[in-house]
Parts: sequence; C-alpha cells; structure tokens
Amino acid sequence: MHRYAHSSVLIVAVAALAGCGSDSANSVAPLPGTVLGSTPGWFNGDVVQFDYTAPFECKNPPSAGSTSGCEMGEDAVSMPPANTAIPVLYVMVPMGFTPPDSTLHCPTVGNCVAHPHDIDVSRVFGPGTEKNPLPAHSHIIIDAMNHVTTPWVLEVIGVKDRPTWDNIVATQNLAQVRLLQLEDPTNRHLTDDLPTNIFLFFKVR
Repeated sequence: MHRYAHSSVLIVAVAALAGCGSDSANSVAPLPGTVLGSTPGWFNGDVVQFDYTAPFECKNPPSAGSTSGCEMGEDAVSMPPANTAIPVLYVMVPMGFTPPDSTLHCPTVGNCVAHPHDIDVSRVFGPGTEKNPLPAHSHIIIDAMNHVTTPWVLEVIGVKDRPTWDNIVATQNLAQVRLLQLEDPTNRHLTDDLPTNIFLFFKVR
C-alpha cells in the first residue's frame, strides 16, 4: 500500500523531470533503431546506460490536468503494447536538498531526454498542483532487459535528506532502498513508492 506523505517539500521537488513528447504527440514515431539520447541508471550496484528510442507516453485514464497528460498518485488503466511484462523504473527524487550533480542521472530541472515536462500531482497534494514540472532525479532498475527496447512504467520515491541520498548513491540498488523504507515506517527519510501513468521507452546497455 502506498502512503502519501503530504509534504510541500515534494511539491517543490516535483516542480522540477523534463523532456519531450506526450501520449497524443507519439503518433509520429522515430525511425527504427533511432536513439533519442541516453542517461545513466543504477542496476544491482552498477552504473548502466539507458538508450531512449521513443518519446514518453502517459496513458489516460487517469485524467490529468498537466500539459503532458502525466499524473502521479494513480496507476495507468491501459498499458502500451509490450512483448513481456512491463518492468518498473524507480525514479529517485531529492526533496528539500540539492545533491551533487554527479549523483543525478538527470541533473537539470525540466530537461531530460524523452521524459515528460510536467506532471499532475493533485491526487497526492490536492488542487492547484496539476501542472508541476518533473524534478532532477536518478534511476534504479531491477530488470536488465539488455539491448531490448521495452516500455518502463515509472514509480517515484522521494528522498528527504542528504545522508539517505548518499546511502543510496553508494549502494546503487533497490534492495538498499527497500531496507531503508522498511526501517522508516513514518516516511521521515524517504517516501514509499508513488505510482504514475508514465511510460518511458529505452534499452539498457
């Protein structure tokens, strides 16, 4: 079960993950084999590379007030076509502090390849938060999916202090995040997983 800590800090943080494309804008697909750009990601303690091959999609419903059609706080009802079960991309978002750029896979607020430029967070934070840019962040995956393009569904985890962030950066794996969440039942240091209707398309190298 997701526990949504209603923190204005996360609104500020979420007032910042970026990009290009939308559900309706994806009618013109890149040529097969095209790579729109790349970012790093963490996989089982290692740094890997994500090669993005298509713009994002935000599957509605749920309905969203954002320009992108993207929303946090609710899972997508429909899924993009996939040849396998859709894996999760965990998006680690610093809240209320600024970590070194070297620890961020998308360090520039509002500018990350093939990501949505804004997101509706009103299901979590209430009215008036429908058009928030997405924040600087890092990625964690638990499925390698090497050299195969597949849709990935996003779940957001907010990290609330620098020591917790540094712990995650040092270990670079979801198992450590799960341990930290287990040891933090009141969400003092980090949030539980926050679902979204966002899908990114990339292959892992």
